[in-house]
Amino acid sequence: MVTDKYVIREQNASLVMEQIVQHAPISRASLSSNIGLNKATVSDITKKLLEDKLIEEIGIGESSHSGGRKPILLQLNNKAGLSIAIELGYDFISTMVTYLDGEVVYYNKERSTFITKENVLAHVSNIIEKYEKISNLTTYGIIGIGIAIHGIVNENNISFTPYYDLDELALYEELTKLYQYPIHIENEANLTAIGESTFSTEFNNLISLSVHSGIGAGIIIDGQLFTGLDGRAGEVGHSVLYPNGKDCPCGNKGCLEQYCSDKVLLEQFRESKQLSDVTPDLLAELYYANDPLVQEIIQQHCYNLSKGINNIMTFFAPKVIFMNSSVVRRIPEILSLISDNLHSSFNQNIVIENSRLGSKASLFGATALNIRNFLNISHLKIINTD
Repeated sequence: MVTDKYVIREQNASLVMEQIVQHAPISRASLSSNIGLNKATVSDITKKLLEDKLIEEIGIGESSHSGGRKPILLQLNNKAGLSIAIELGYDFISTMVTYLDGEVVYYNKERSTFITKENVLAHVSNIIEKYEKISNLTTYGIIGIGIAIHGIVNENNISFTPYYDLDELALYEELTKLYQYPIHIENEANLTAIGESTFSTEFNNLISLSVHSGIGAGIIIDGQLFTGLDGRAGEVGHSVLYPNGKDCPCGNKGCLEQYCSDKVLLEQFRESKQLSDVTPDLLAELYYANDPLVQEIIQQHCYNLSKGINNIMTFFAPKVIFMNSSVVRRIPEILSLISDNLHSSFNQNIVIENSRLGSKASLFGATALNIRNFLNISHLKIINTD
């Protein structure tokens, strides 16, 4: 059933594991009823999963209405392995290590670290080798490494990165030469959507809009990530806002992200106030101090961004749009200002929310990929209801 270190291969075992993850604590009788497998088969599968230390018995549940023996309840053995998630921004690198339920063991963000094709392998290798030293504290050690890239990725291949040169390196091939672990490379916005879908909401139709150096949308339709041709879906930052406008690295002129990415917003702030350096915190401070220039910049930013969001709403009609932006996290009123510019009847009942996972959203998405691959389950929901 567990034929290698990483994946449950047998289909019925995958179904049982998926039910345990989704509905724990759960009894063998409930597993049998939910999946439609006979009790003897479920008993054999759970026996093997217990032997493999992938699940654990956690106590006694309530007996049924007809009485009888009280059932023994099962749940995932959360500490069976470690997941490593890495986000490679053009000027930062974030790392998160979790157990199999998404519990965070370690998180770090290195700012002002400029990522290039020359130094990225060294950065990623340093992270992996750091956690190899503690991986033996769990049964299965490192169960996967997920990497978020700010650019277009298709089947682990990086094809376009407008703000750094990682598209000039076969990163997946280089890492798989060095390490035996399963490695997953994916677009950052796609991972934020997977993260929200897995760890923060029951909704199965959603958009996660990442507004950073560029603007990208992760699209979840009926619980599945939509990536389009060659992974190019969701590149809303390269839709044209102003025809014949500013040049964009994609080849277009007037792209949305040339006018309302966080990077552009902070640059406008820096130039307008004639400052040598700016941060989202300083922008928020002056916004809440009612600085008239900052207020004007934010208003224009929201107007421009609302045009892109309007198009997303009319194209996909999601239940919710999660905004993932360091500026919006500090100035949540931006959500109301955007909504004030959305007048179409097609936008009714679509909620715009701050990301529930914040700056860790893409890391949680990478974590979800690692866990799904390791347990060989297609649907993963681990929502913290505390």
